[in-house]
Amino acid sequence: MGSLLGKNTAPPPSSGPTARQAANKQKAQNQVSSKDRVVLELKASRDRLKKYQTQLERESADLTEKAKKLLEKKQRDRAKLCLQLRKFKEQQIEQADAHLMNVLQMVDSVEWESQQLQIFEGLKAGNSVLDAIHKEMTVEAVEDLMEETREAQARADEISRLIGNSLSVDDEDEILAELAAIEQLEAEQVALQLPIAPDHVEVEALPAETATPTKPKKEAKTPVLA
Repeated sequence: MGSLLGKNTAPPPSSGPTARQAANKQKAQNQVSSKDRVVLELKASRDRLKKYQTQLERESADLTEKAKKLLEKKQRDRAKLCLQLRKFKEQQIEQADAHLMNVLQMVDSVEWESQQLQIFEGLKAGNSVLDAIHKEMTVEAVEDLMEETREAQARADEISRLIGNSLSVDDEDEILAELAAIEQLEAEQVALQLPIAPDHVEVEALPAETATPTKPKKEAKTPVLA
């Protein structure tokens, strides 16, 4: 019996998950949770972007119309600023769209774990651009460009600093060409409103001058000498 009591018996096999299996399961759950959070945030960012795109479509036509009115008032610098602001906003929306599209592609990839840092950085960059667009897309900022007050000039200077060197030389050339096209169109419209000069002017015939009869000269009488 002693031999039976002294025999080492192995512990019965555990029916539950091992520590490693539990750790792997927890890790997978954390990854799914992080991925779901990024997907939700990405969806919210895409919704914001679509909202700004719709808003920009309305503002784009408005900025172009304001540029025309400013040109009529001989305020070419302000008109140019309107077109620069429109171009700047278009580029920012394209930039935000590129960031978010890149994040979407990385989320859908199989390398989620190794790309998490890049995904979060890309999402952060996209949201930062969207925050900047939200700050700049104010009706007051655009309306102030039409005023001639000191506050309006300060707002115009602020917009000019905001745009800074973000526009390329090609962008500036495109804006100047559009300004010239607007000025040409305005000149043509003004010309159409002017009265048309006749091809020839009819001169009314003047009445013929009547000859005034001349009186016969009286002959001087020669005195008769006595």
